[in-house]
Amino acid sequence: MDGAMRRFIGLGLALVLLAGGCGGGGSPTTAPTATEVTVMTTEAPTTAPTTTTEAPTTTTEAPTTTTEAPTTTTEAPAQDPTEATTTMAPSETTTTAAPIVLTDSFRGVTSETIRIGFTSIDFEKFNSTYGFNLTYANYGPAVDTYVAHVNATGGILGRMVEVIHGTFLPVGAATAEAVCVELAEDHRVFAVLNGFAGPGVESVNECFGGLYDTILVGGKPTPEQLERITATWISDDISLGRRGRAFVNLLRETGRLADLGTFMLYGANGDYEATIADTRVALEDAGAEVAVATYNPSTGDESATIAHMEVVLERARAEGVSTVFFIGEAAYAQEVLFELGDEFTVLILNGDSTNRWKTDPPLGIEGAGTLLTNRSFTSSTDPAMADCLAIIEAGLGLEVRSVELLEEGEPNYWAATQSSCRLFELFRQIATAAGPDLTNESFAAATATLGPFSISGQPYNSLGPGKYDARDTLSLAEWDHGIGFWRAISEPVDVG
Repeated sequence: MDGAMRRFIGLGLALVLLAGGCGGGGSPTTAPTATEVTVMTTEAPTTAPTTTTEAPTTTTEAPTTTTEAPTTTTEAPAQDPTEATTTMAPSETTTTAAPIVLTDSFRGVTSETIRIGFTSIDFEKFNSTYGFNLTYANYGPAVDTYVAHVNATGGILGRMVEVIHGTFLPVGAATAEAVCVELAEDHRVFAVLNGFAGPGVESVNECFGGLYDTILVGGKPTPEQLERITATWISDDISLGRRGRAFVNLLRETGRLADLGTFMLYGANGDYEATIADTRVALEDAGAEVAVATYNPSTGDESATIAHMEVVLERARAEGVSTVFFIGEAAYAQEVLFELGDEFTVLILNGDSTNRWKTDPPLGIEGAGTLLTNRSFTSSTDPAMADCLAIIEAGLGLEVRSVELLEEGEPNYWAATQSSCRLFELFRQIATAAGPDLTNESFAAATATLGPFSISGQPYNSLGPGKYDARDTLSLAEWDHGIGFWRAISEPVDVG
């Protein structure tokens, strides 16, 4: 494959390699083995509760209360008849717990188990197929470790979780489509976690809820996609559409918006027109001026992108623009701006998509001026991630280091760790709220009423009617040329 095509694929993968991006693969010795698109059943340890149709110690139903009559007297048979008898006071009661009744309530749900699919990139195969040297570890071992933890701590209302791995390549739809069919048709999973990402792959996420009425927790659904599906589709992340407004709010709350002057909004391609329009409204509502709003009509063509940028920048200069706001992964266009130094301040809509910049910085960034973005700053030392890290590190037998601490060439287990904990924590909270009769309908009802909640590394989240992207946690960040990475310039903010 020639260099231009490899570069195009690599740039497209910026959408994939997020803080909670995608991966896939084998299984540690501490968790049951699992192969690609093969059922992996994690058995509950001896300390896990045993699930039966009559579990008197586990209940979500109101207890039955029996009040003893105040005149009831119980004589101790071994006592002398003259000794005092024991009489229960009128206020004393005894309770009998009503049992949870677990049944085979839905496809993929039995009285004992819940079958879940987990989709992820096969990074090892991707590297060997396309000549890349990405250091992301496959997700399988981290996922299996966390599932073992879920089962060891009671599963979901007593049901144990079975996970089935489906790995894909993030280029084109072929491998993702095959995984969707196998998980939904062959294994009949109740839900799928993580979803698909990559150039030409994201659209396959619609396969689960559109063709198979199967729940998906992951990906980034668009409003148009949500209209075409029949099963719940939610994301643990924040949607790009909502992120524009959130970024504007962060800039305003931190006092930076007033210093940015007149804006030009530049989209990576025509798919971002709606986000461009919404972000423009947010800026203008906040009192900022937007002089130019356009997008690249030649995504993937470096020469055509550079020519287009030269034209729009001349217009931007004529209009007095001082800040260029990039929406989408406009890598070639960003390089043009970096080469101009501090002529323009540059804003990046989705800072979480820039984790690769730590080890693979964009061309010319060392000469760039001020760069601002919004992103997550969860790190290996974050107390909110402590439990998640302890579980995964114990299972894998290694230290999981966050992106800013990784050395060049060091395997990156951070993405797999975050995705495993966050996605299963979110699914577990909703499925528990859905109650013992777990179905598509009860899961949807629980999602609509969940409200605010917290998951590993994301203190602010919420779901509800019309809100399917959970994350409400963002921090404002500035590129630090000294350390070659982003530096937080605000505390995490609840943008919900």
